[in-house]
Amino acid sequence: MIAPAFLPASKPKNQLEVMLAFSILDVGNVPKWCGDLASFLKANGIEATVFFTGRVAEQNPEYVAEMPAGTDIGSQTYSYTNLTSISDYDLQLEEVARGKEAVDNAGNLYSRVFQAPYGSTDDNIYSLLSRSDIVADFSYDGHYNVFYNGQFIRFNSTTYNGSQYSASFFLSLPKTGGPTVITFDNTAALSQVKELVLKLKTGEVRFVNASGLTGVELTQRR
Repeated sequence: MIAPAFLPASKPKNQLEVMLAFSILDVGNVPKWCGDLASFLKANGIEATVFFTGRVAEQNPEYVAEMPAGTDIGSQTYSYTNLTSISDYDLQLEEVARGKEAVDNAGNLYSRVFQAPYGSTDDNIYSLLSRSDIVADFSYDGHYNVFYNGQFIRFNSTTYNGSQYSASFFLSLPKTGGPTVITFDNTAALSQVKELVLKLKTGEVRFVNASGLTGVELTQRR
């Protein structure tokens, strides 16, 4: 990985650039939570990125396909396994590649964005993603990686757990810094998610999905 020689398209200086990142875990409320999330994003024209495990996608294919245009769909391994706990490279690759394949089949799409469970990766990650045809990696708190010209390039960002901060906190962040990634998973009350996002929408916030952030088309619907 190298430092970037260029940056994705610049944002307006008077706006905070925010990517909402939703992680869908196998906790039993997937149908209602995902259905309500999809309706909310569509009704309010909000771009976001949603990560499914392969297993959850297989069990709930209609909710992968239901995510509206403007929502990037990504994978987070097949079984939400900590990749660093797997000592065998081939088993790591199976987790990553099988997860992507299951998400793509469930949503009838071609996805190329990834988020590692627990934010845990090792030195194999670049090879695992390249061999799985994944080009954007949002596994980290302080940056994301994008594959350009044969190598992964690092771009700075700041990640916050959206359940732990108020809208006023985000609206007070400097608008001259890098992009802000706000994460949620489906253990959060969706009513609180909606309240926060709608308050941000009334402020100087520009919502982007992973494709908009990286300048690379990361989700193609077939």
